Formats: sequence, C-alpha cells, structure tokens
Amino acid sequence: MQQKEFGNGRTRVNYRSLGELIRGIFFLLFGLYAIFAQKYNLGRFDFSQTVLNILGGVLIAYGLFRVYRGVRYLFTNRD
Repeated sequence: MQQKEFGNGRTRVNYRSLGELIRGIFFLLFGLYAIFAQKYNLGRFDFSQTVLNILGGVLIAYGLFRVYRGVRYLFTNRD
C-alpha cells in the first residue's frame, strides 16, 4: 500500500504514522481507564478487579506497540 506524504521537503507529514500514534494513545488511555475506573469510582463494571487489571495490561501493551510503530514509521526514511 502506498503512503501519501504532503508538504515541502522540510516538513513531510506521514499520515500512517500519525494514525498509529493516535490509536496507540487511545489504547493506552482505555487500558488505564480499565485499571483505575473502579478504584477511583470513575465507572462501575460487572467484572472483578483482577479481570480489569488483565484487560488493562493487554490494552496498555497493545497501545505501546502502536506508539512504537508510529514512532518507527515517523523517523524512518521510506522513499
């Protein structure tokens, strides 16, 4: 799949890397919410705190992976 990059030679915007970064940040935030929502009365779930911790850990790990891919795409030269 071909990437579209716009801008002049100094500032090129790679929308795939920005999308990876934004999705990664959302997954990180959802993971943190899953872990801390019941502890700080931000939400009520019908799951035990152990299940929420596992789900939050998986979401955070996936979010970190997405952020890593976004940073890698952003700083590698793919001409």
